[in-house]
Amino acid sequence: MIEPATADELAALLRGALSLSRSGNRIAAIAALVSATGLAPDDRTAHRRLAAAYAVAGDREGARAEYDRYIAHLEANGHFDAAGVERAYAAIVLPPAVALAVPQRFTADQVVALRRVAVAFVAIAATLAAMFAAGAQIFASGGPI
Repeated sequence: MIEPATADELAALLRGALSLSRSGNRIAAIAALVSATGLAPDDRTAHRRLAAAYAVAGDREGARAEYDRYIAHLEANGHFDAAGVERAYAAIVLPPAVALAVPQRFTADQVVALRRVAVAFVAIAATLAAMFAAGAQIFASGGPI
């Protein structure tokens, strides 16, 4: 149970972090949330917001580490059901990153091939547009197709 003075401080840190995050100061928001988790290590909201702040800042590893740290804290204190819930929650909101096999740079031959594909695509699209336009004119005139 959090004491009233601590609860007030925690609420102030959470509000401050929200305000800082909204103003674009993510580093200060993360610092406030780190303080909040230190002040109230059992507070789920503080841990979830800290993990979310890391994720929004582009630090997926930091977000994952925060979830893992909180889950370990819950398990160390015998809260296995709550740890299971947090593990499932973390898996939903922060799924594993999928590595895509995309070349970082194209070779000169690949660039030429892509340009040729683009030109062919534009030519096909222009041909189809002309065909549909001609068909529409024939259909509108009532003449034979």
